[in-house]
Amino acid sequence: MNKEKYPIIIPTTTKDYLRVKRDLKALLDYLPAKEIVFIGPASLEEPVKADAVRCGIGDKVRFLNEEELLSLSYLTEVMRDRLASEGYTMAENSRPGWYYQQFLKMSFSEVCDDEYYMSWDADTLPLRHIDMFDEFGKPIFDTKAELMPGYFYTIQKLFGFNKVIEQSFISEHMLFNKMRMHEMIEEIESLPIKGKTYYEKVIYSLSLDNVRCGFSEFETFGSWMTVRYPDEYTFREWKSMRKAGFFIKPDDFSEEDKVYLSKDYDAVTFEGYHKYVPVLAEMFRNPEYRAEISAKEFYQILIEEGVFGKAEFGGIADEDGAISPV
Repeated sequence: MNKEKYPIIIPTTTKDYLRVKRDLKALLDYLPAKEIVFIGPASLEEPVKADAVRCGIGDKVRFLNEEELLSLSYLTEVMRDRLASEGYTMAENSRPGWYYQQFLKMSFSEVCDDEYYMSWDADTLPLRHIDMFDEFGKPIFDTKAELMPGYFYTIQKLFGFNKVIEQSFISEHMLFNKMRMHEMIEEIESLPIKGKTYYEKVIYSLSLDNVRCGFSEFETFGSWMTVRYPDEYTFREWKSMRKAGFFIKPDDFSEEDKVYLSKDYDAVTFEGYHKYVPVLAEMFRNPEYRAEISAKEFYQILIEEGVFGKAEFGGIADEDGAISPV
């Protein structure tokens, strides 16, 4: 097994950083981190440095100003021009900031000195040690159940192929091969699509019927690698709890909770849209339940009871045919 460490990048907003700062030490304890690189607005630089020093890991945490990789204002103008070219105006669901976070992960390949770098979502907490290479030294793509048709429309427009595996490459993190990312970016920039940079061409490849969910860097890189270099990565089902915020408050996430969850899961996620339900929290913390059922069984009951929506195909289905992960 490859024991090499590499940069762990965490693109983050100020709001998301307030969540992840509680568990800075866990990131270093459980992830194969050469260093943790927070990528965000300039206003986060001093808080990141101060928090790292406070936790005794100042030498392992670095801040990178997002504007050194890509300009958000420029990307917003590209999005506005793309919409205007077909008679639309910029709306809240255009989400330039959401695309920006994805392009930052791709653009980090331009400044990375290592063969690999790993992106980790700021709203996700690792619960146990995570290795990203298998016993034969191959890097791993972790997969989950998810399906957003807009992602594959854009992949088809860019590369001419569609969904290439049954599962999804979207799993709150991804280990990127820097040189392969360079190759994919170069391939996009060579396409006869409006724009000069890869991100301009991606924006002009989107279906305006699905701008809100029109591109995924993880789905795109995983699909591209599987077609172009099918033997370089291996696959693993990712064991994570995506809806933890429905019954756990990040500020009240105890060590006992973490131990209980870590028996079944590698990580938990607290997304901004999660609606905390006190009665679910009471069930989750009930010692009698914990003595009888595992965290996986508890979570599966909630899924099957439809707490998060209609359970289908390993995820939560909506009426438009999209599937979100659990």
